[in-house]
Amino acid sequence: MPYLNREDILTLIKNKKIYSNKIINKNQIQPASLDLTLSDKCYRIKASFIPNNIKISKVIDELSLTKIDLSKNTLLEKNCIYLCELNEKLDLPKDIMGKSNPKSTTGRLDIFTRVITENGREYDLINYKYKGKLYLEIIPQSFSIIIKKNTSLNQIRFFKGSNIENKIKQINISVSINKKQITAYKAKKITSAIDLNKINFYRSDKYWEKIITKDNYFIIERNEFYILRSKESIIVKNDQAAELEPFKDSFGNFRVHYAGFFDPGFGNNKSGTPAVLELRAYDTPFIIRDGQLVGQLNYYKIDELKKKSYGVTIKSNYFNQNLKLAKQFK
Repeated sequence: MPYLNREDILTLIKNKKIYSNKIINKNQIQPASLDLTLSDKCYRIKASFIPNNIKISKVIDELSLTKIDLSKNTLLEKNCIYLCELNEKLDLPKDIMGKSNPKSTTGRLDIFTRVITENGREYDLINYKYKGKLYLEIIPQSFSIIIKKNTSLNQIRFFKGSNIENKIKQINISVSINKKQITAYKAKKITSAIDLNKINFYRSDKYWEKIITKDNYFIIERNEFYILRSKESIIVKNDQAAELEPFKDSFGNFRVHYAGFFDPGFGNNKSGTPAVLELRAYDTPFIIRDGQLVGQLNYYKIDELKKKSYGVTIKSNYFNQNLKLAKQFK
């Protein structure tokens, strides 16, 4: 079973294979992932980068425009690039690797994030035996945001063994567009900043335009950001975890679903729960139709969780979602 569950992650913490600048809060430990949190060290930088064989401290010296103190509420401006050191550090065993992805709220706010490791050759992948710090690149794209230290934007999953792509099943995911109903939300261009710590606070109409179509399609405009939902209802049982993998560009000229990870227990009821899809067109406007394929949901085996799976008992934010915006909106 490649995925580690909550109990396995707790064991890694107990054995100091995962450790932190602060006490790791029990609320950080999800059914099959660990929430990563920001330290107070952050930099606005000139460009994205892959470190390869260059130390990240040297890259920061080369690219840093200004140092930012996240010990207090801090504004990160949209379309600017930031690099923040995370509180959590790793000392992974030889048979365990990690993979990071944005949290659901991060994706729904169109915050582009990715984890960078020392000597890393690609984003979000933490190799076997990795020892050291973790860094998070943050690019707010639709909205400026207000954050401070200990905010969580990303999560990390852990895999044991080398056969991490051993899927137990897969299903295609398509988009749902229903005419004469609210079928999508489009981010507005000019808005005030969003404080990520303010929950159920902002009026959605100040930040989002409702898309109500006359037919079963609409055109997504270049460089605009949309929230949609899947046509399929998803069920992830307590002995499974799932990841949404976008189709390649031959299926459409757009990027879909920034987060893409589904914990054990997601939608585990009689009817299931749709996935919320975050969608942005690349270089040209693109017409998208009801039932159009956008991705593939891959299921993986995990040791069954008897308790604290995704849902109301652990106060999961999106367990009963339909077409749901980020938790900051009321």
